Amino acid sequence: MRIIALRSFALGACAALALGAPASAAVGRVVASFPAPAADPSGLAWAKGDLYCFCETSPYLIWKVNPNTGKVLGSFRFLKTGADTVGLAHDGKYFWAGNGATDLVYRFEWGGSVASSFKVSWNVGRGFAWSGLHLWGTERREAPSYSYFQMRIDGKVLRSYSDYYEIYDPAWDGRYLWFPEYDDFEKKFRVIAVDVSGGTAVASFNAPADGVRGATYDGSHLWLGTAAGDGRLWKVDVAGVGVAPASLGRVKVLFK
Repeated sequence: MRIIALRSFALGACAALALGAPASAAVGRVVASFPAPAADPSGLAWAKGDLYCFCETSPYLIWKVNPNTGKVLGSFRFLKTGADTVGLAHDGKYFWAGNGATDLVYRFEWGGSVASSFKVSWNVGRGFAWSGLHLWGTERREAPSYSYFQMRIDGKVLRSYSDYYEIYDPAWDGRYLWFPEYDDFEKKFRVIAVDVSGGTAVASFNAPADGVRGATYDGSHLWLGTAAGDGRLWKVDVAGVGVAPASLGRVKVLFK
């Protein structure tokens, strides 16, 4: 059974008002930040105490970064040019990323050795998050709607949701998916937490800078990558996000 969540523009406007304040004063507070290794950090991943990011600008590398200092610990180019790499996630053993030219999703090791790949029926091009058992991916589309998908490691889609806000590389905190997004109604960047049991938003905060694209979770804090200022990485407090308030009403769920 595929689940598709559609938010009407009226519901979206109400949700935008309800999401104006975060779940607590701590949510969205910047703990630390430093320059990204290159401009446009669009995909972030966390693995074994280190931060990884793909920067969508030449030389198109995946970088390993010390999260305490911002010092670059290593880098490699995925596939031939690296330019078509989209998103980044880590499942505890392998990295995951897409390729915008082939529309394939890849599972690979540090250095770029590919373990497996699969073709998807949707447009690869925003980002990925690993939830422990499944991969979540966001689709590259034009307005007015954007989609994200829960998949098995062989690419079989288990469920999907659609959203009227432009969403990017997500992060999984063990309970919620966190999406960098661009609010087409209010013309601003923000970050939202979504309860994937129904596609309902439970918290949001304004992004620390414009052009927020990448996100990952380190076990206690959310990391964000922003394009503004030639690329910057941010460690953000998201503690205190509790049970989803019924008043937010982000989506309407349809069953097919």
